Order: sequence, then structure tokens, then C-alpha cells
Amino acid sequence: MSTLADRDADVILALANVESSYGPIKAIRGVSLKVKRGEIVTVLGSNGAGKSTILKTISGILDPSRGSVTYKGENITAMDPSLIVRRGLSHVPEGREVFPLLSVRDNLLMGAFTRNDRDAVARDVEMAYTYFPILRERASQDAGLLSGGQQQMLAISRALMAAPELMLLD
Repeated sequence: MSTLADRDADVILALANVESSYGPIKAIRGVSLKVKRGEIVTVLGSNGAGKSTILKTISGILDPSRGSVTYKGENITAMDPSLIVRRGLSHVPEGREVFPLLSVRDNLLMGAFTRNDRDAVARDVEMAYTYFPILRERASQDAGLLSGGQQQMLAISRALMAAPELMLLD
């Protein structure tokens, strides 16, 4: 029989009673969840239910008004998003958030801004091109000229370039 501590040992992400607002509008209330290492977790809900707000709160884009966010045992509540990425958590926001005036290749390299391992970064760029061959074909093209689906491929690949342990997809 496992103890509570044993069950929580594999938890990589935990939200405890998180509330976040957009001005006076409370978008999420009392959200709690745990994600264990190796799990794939999905948050379901209708439009406006707060799915994106949960992810923005986890990744530090939106500061919660209550509750806490813990990642790998560290409280990351309201931490700067760049520091959260450096700890191994990447977020792919909805809406194909790419840098439209940068090339596809430069967008990928922006995803690796936290890394110093140049050779591994080059291998990961090649890996992205293997996953999404159209990105190789368009490597020198401005990202804003890609189709919507291609921009989403780029956004996912850019998040992978940070070599995250956990990735949030919106």
C-alpha cells in the first residue's frame, strides 16, 4: 500500500486552489490538479471555461490572485515566464504565436534562447525539420508568410527547442 508521499513523488506539476482574473473578471476559481511525470493530461471545457487561462497561469503569463503553482517541487507562482522556461516548462499558446518578421529558422533559434549547447541546438533544429519537413523548405522565409497550420507547426517546434521536460499545448 503506497503512502501519500509515495504517490506525490512523481508529481511534476501541481496547482492548488488557483484563481486568476482579467481585471475584475474571475476567469478561473479554485483550480487544483496534479500531473505526474510521464502523464498526458487534458483539460476539457467549453469556450470561455478557463482552459487557456489555466495554462497562462502555469507558465507565468498571468499571475494568479490566489493559490499556488508548483513545478518539480518548486513554487513557481507568478514567476517570470523566462525563468519558468529555464526550469524546463514550455508553453505553446493558442493563436500560432510566432515572430512574423523573423525567418522560420530564427523562430526556432529563439526557442533555444535558454540553451548554451550549440551542437545540440543544431541537432534539435534538424529534428524539428524532420518532424515538419515544410519548415525546412521554408527555413529562410518570414514566419508570418506561413499558412496557419505551418505557423502552428513552427510554434510547437519552437517550444520543443527549449528542450522542455513538460510542454503545455493550448
